[in-house]
Amino acid sequence: MELVTQHIVMSRDLNAHGNLFGGIMMAWIDEASAIYGMNHIGYTNIVTVKVDDVVFKTPGKNGDIIQIFCEIDQYRRSSFVVHTIAFTIGMNTKMKREIIDCKVTFVCLDEMGRPFPFFEIYKNKFSI
Repeated sequence: MELVTQHIVMSRDLNAHGNLFGGIMMAWIDEASAIYGMNHIGYTNIVTVKVDDVVFKTPGKNGDIIQIFCEIDQYRRSSFVVHTIAFTIGMNTKMKREIIDCKVTFVCLDEMGRPFPFFEIYKNKFSI
């Protein structure tokens, strides 16, 4: 897995009980997974279609550092799956804890917004 991005949890990211909003975490996951995927395949017209196995295992707290790691899990005809794991590192404790381990599926689109068989066309470059 490759470290893709890091974020500092700020007060604007917290709910009333001081925990990182799940929606903020999911936006960071989606963004990191897309960045990793686009850089890896060399194609940028992609959209998220599915996120599997989303279970929040521990909360992020104010001042924590969130690290997001990714790797390609699977290539299909016009889509690919990014395995993504996020960790929180405590500001005071420096303890590293897993927040999420999930899979994000993206579809490559053509200029008309339709699924584009990117991996079928470039199958020599990718093992599908």
